[in-house]
Amino acid sequence: MDVRQIIHPVFTSNTYILSDESERYVWLVDVGNFEEVNEILSEDKFVKGVFITHYHYDHIYGINKLIAKYPNCVVYASNHTIEGLYSDKMNLSFYHESPIVFEGTLTKEIKEKDEFELFSNCKLEIIETPGHNLGCLTYKIGNYLFTGDSFIPNVPVVTKLKGGNKLVNIDSLNIIYSYINENTIVCSGHGRIFTGHELTSNQVT
Repeated sequence: MDVRQIIHPVFTSNTYILSDESERYVWLVDVGNFEEVNEILSEDKFVKGVFITHYHYDHIYGINKLIAKYPNCVVYASNHTIEGLYSDKMNLSFYHESPIVFEGTLTKEIKEKDEFELFSNCKLEIIETPGHNLGCLTYKIGNYLFTGDSFIPNVPVVTKLKGGNKLVNIDSLNIIYSYINENTIVCSGHGRIFTGHELTSNQVT
């Protein structure tokens, strides 16, 4: 599996494109500025699905343009996140110039320990990691951990927004760290990609 990171300049949020050279389809983890994603995809590739870490505006604002181009694209998320996709006040886009209310219908609720085969011999596992938000999910694919805003190395997790909970977040951070070893590759919702050996327990805040 190949992982490509896109850092969106407006909110500095990340989208990750997951691909395999033997397949025509790709998967996304979160979707910011879809135009940037679209520029990278070759003409013979299409987006089969997107895994949303949580519904905050900076991680979903290109979702309607995504499904406009790929109407069969499935949006995978927690039940709480799916609810937030359809509410501009929940996803906080109401307070921006371009409110986002999801216009699609192809959603699939996912939960703890669900697994999906993305490519041959390549499975994605769901880990529930609330705290930053009630519906936060982390995705584990082999040595990769896609943590969204549940864990951003060297950055304290924001828990002051609606749905945040500092004590719950501490539990989630401990869960995330239980999956990290020196071979882990941490792909968070903001910032660069980290390797496991760079991370130490004193970063859990």
